[in-house]
Amino acid sequence: MSHKTAHAESPVPSRAVPLERLVVMANQIADFFSPYPPARRAEGIRNHLRTYWDPRMRQDLTEYIAAGGEGVSPAIVEGVRLLGSGPDPKGYYGPPKA
Repeated sequence: MSHKTAHAESPVPSRAVPLERLVVMANQIADFFSPYPPARRAEGIRNHLRTYWDPRMRQDLTEYIAAGGEGVSPAIVEGVRLLGSGPDPKGYYGPPKA
């Protein structure tokens, strides 16, 4: 009789969400914000990622973009760039305000 636990038998996933799914989700966000002017679009994407995405998901997306980001919308790249720019000076994390 084996004394292995179920935890020891199953590998620990390295990502919160598969990378392919992250790219699809990110591009859906870009599609949603596509009607906005560029600055508001980037702000909206940043705010959405910061508010609704798990930190591991943001980290995985950031690392993927740094490695080339194949298939990621340029609008997402801009929004992720803003993620690294520090806290929003207005203290607002929702959709872009009019």
